[in-house]
This record gives sequence, structure tokens and C-alpha cells, in this order.
Amino acid sequence: MSELLPFCKIKLQFLLEMVTDHELDDNALRVALYLALAHADHETGESRPSFETIGAAIGKHAKSVKRALNKVETAGYMTVERGTNKGKSSRYRPTEAAMRRATDRRREGDKVVPLRRAKGGQSCPQSGTELSSKGGQDRPPNREQELRTEQGRASAPDLPDEGQSGGTRSKRSPSGQRLVFVPRGICFVQDWNERLAREGMTTLERSLPLSPHKHHQGFWLPARTPAQLGSAEWQDQLQLLRELIRETSENVEHRHAV
Repeated sequence: MSELLPFCKIKLQFLLEMVTDHELDDNALRVALYLALAHADHETGESRPSFETIGAAIGKHAKSVKRALNKVETAGYMTVERGTNKGKSSRYRPTEAAMRRATDRRREGDKVVPLRRAKGGQSCPQSGTELSSKGGQDRPPNREQELRTEQGRASAPDLPDEGQSGGTRSKRSPSGQRLVFVPRGICFVQDWNERLAREGMTTLERSLPLSPHKHHQGFWLPARTPAQLGSAEWQDQLQLLRELIRETSENVEHRHAV
């Protein structure tokens, strides 16, 4: 298993996952963003401001901050070690699973290299800066910007209504394994499609039916994002996904037969 990157290098990937999680309400997201941007340790992402400090910064009551942190913790993004009345402050830290997903996304993003014009592709444009004496500097590939562009082209669903964040986050496959709902039109669907292409499989849109969930259309999948390539967890996810695809195909054949 690859080593986790420092939090300062994967902060954007960590925050992107929360921003595109439709189960997190705005209050929970604002608290998480404030902690990551204003107080997080560069290496671990740990922060220790009090509920009152957070509330004063974002204009929320301390009790509202506490409820928001409970939601972030329940969603699996952070662990919260609550302080006491004896001067011990609370501690908030990204979970290892969330750090792992952000690390994998950063490393996969770093592999995206634009083609040169000589090979029929497009090179990155040059942007002039005051510090550049050569009229411009090569712009490195920006995976996060590419994901945002892809999301804009897709028919992204509306955000869920306020107060709906506490609903069902998962269901079970026919074999009893846990599934997670992933809305169509967000970057995680693209991550799954890219991984399936590596396995010689077709896209989610062509292999699984769209399912409604809280005013959204999307897919029930083994996880929000694919596990690390080559890992045992990824093999389990792949096996479950093939099971879901096979079940879908059998259902279609049965309907046609009837």
C-alpha cells in the first residue's frame, strides 16, 4: 500500500470529495472547509480550535458547529476527539480512509500529461507572468480544473433540499454487500469509468441502470470512489460490480422474454 501524502498536498482532493457529497449540508461543509483552510496541520490535517472559535469565524452558534462536526464525522471524513471542561480542547483530524482516497486521486491526477502538438494532441498554453523573462511559463496539467469542466458539461443534479442530509446513504446488493449511491454528473462517476476502461469494461451509463435517490439520478456502486488499483479491496469492488452488471443484464433479458 502506497504511503499517504502530507495533508497540504492533498487538501484540494480532500475538500473536493466533501463539496461533491450531496449528503453533507451547507453547515457541515462550511465547518469542514474552515478547519481545513484555516487551522489544519500541514502534515496530518489535524486542527484544535474550540466550537466557539469556529462559530465566531463562520457566523454560527457553537451548538450548530457541534452538530455539523457530528455529520462530518458520521460521513467518514474526520474523527473528532471531544475536549473536556478542564481546558482540554477538541481535536479534529481527517480519517485515514479519506486521506487515502485523496492521496490516490492526487497521484492519478499527476499522471495526466497533455499530448504534444507533434503527436496530434494539444499542448498546454503558455501564460505570461511578471516573473518570467521568456514571455510565459508552461502550465502544468490541472486535474481538478479538468474535473470541474467535465462536471459543467454534464447535467449535474440540483443540490438536495435542506434537511435531507440525514437520509439513507446505502443499500444492499442481492448478495447482501453494502452499496453507496453516486449521483450522475459528478467527478466520482468519471473515476469509475476510467477505472472500468482499464479493465476492458464499458461505462456505468452503458452497463447499469440509472436509479432515483432524493431528487437525483445516479448509480448504486460498491463505494463512492474506486479503491487503489491492484489492491485486494479493488478486486472485491470489481467482483461486486460485475455481479451488479450481470444481474442488470439478466433482468433485461427476463423482461424481453416476458
